[in-house]
Amino acid sequence: MRGMKTQSTLLALAVFGTFIPSARAAPTVTIETHVVLTIEGLIVEDARAKSTGISREAEIGPFQPAAISFAVPWGADGASLAVRFDARLTSLTPDGEAVLVCESSVTRAGSAPVLATREIRLADEGSGLFDVFGDGKRRLVLTMRGEQVGRPVVRPPASVGAPVKFVVAVMRVYGERAVLLETNELNTFVGQSVEYSFRQGQDQSLEAVRLSLLPTAVSGDVVTIEADISGALPGADGTVLVSHREKIVASRRATSRLAATTGTPPTGYRFQVTPDF
Repeated sequence: MRGMKTQSTLLALAVFGTFIPSARAAPTVTIETHVVLTIEGLIVEDARAKSTGISREAEIGPFQPAAISFAVPWGADGASLAVRFDARLTSLTPDGEAVLVCESSVTRAGSAPVLATREIRLADEGSGLFDVFGDGKRRLVLTMRGEQVGRPVVRPPASVGAPVKFVVAVMRVYGERAVLLETNELNTFVGQSVEYSFRQGQDQSLEAVRLSLLPTAVSGDVVTIEADISGALPGADGTVLVSHREKIVASRRATSRLAATTGTPPTGYRFQVTPDF
């Protein structure tokens, strides 16, 4: 990378030796942590809370985000608010907490959407409040109650499939500005992960980021990828841990973007991933 001393590691995992047909290998069953989240709406005015009567439930997993939409009556004139709520499970901490990133968009007729973001951490179960809209003294607040549950997930047996090449462009992000640092080619096979990582600095200036890409299936001109990005970046109050998992379905040579950033405006790194197969 230009302008900084960086130790980069490119790692492709391959399987050598006797090939065992996948038909003889038994699929593995693992327990995957999900969060069952219940959302209710409250209208808060003059220190009093009144229920909107709206309640929604969604289950969120590592590759299963939630998206909920509903309308909230707002005003004597019959006007309403269009609310969209999105949540994704970004990581599990070493203490067993599930980290959820929640985002909302609230639109009133004739007005621009009001956006809000909130991160909540849940142990076995927990709750939180999410202030999503305000109009004078009146506010719309979402109550969130979550509970961790274990779901059995069947993993197909590992086998080496068709070759896949990823072109990964690494960019440094400074708010709305992004600077290209380098471009790498990572070669692997369907069913085998490939990684890019770097580490530089120490203590409060430590920057360490790891990107893992696992192509799980190829169908025609479409590839399914499990992407995992994690690391540590300097923040205003010390080192900030970042983690994000995403399932990507991309066509051949189509570019997807993954980011490891902190703060507002965001600073950190962006990866532009382009598969070819």
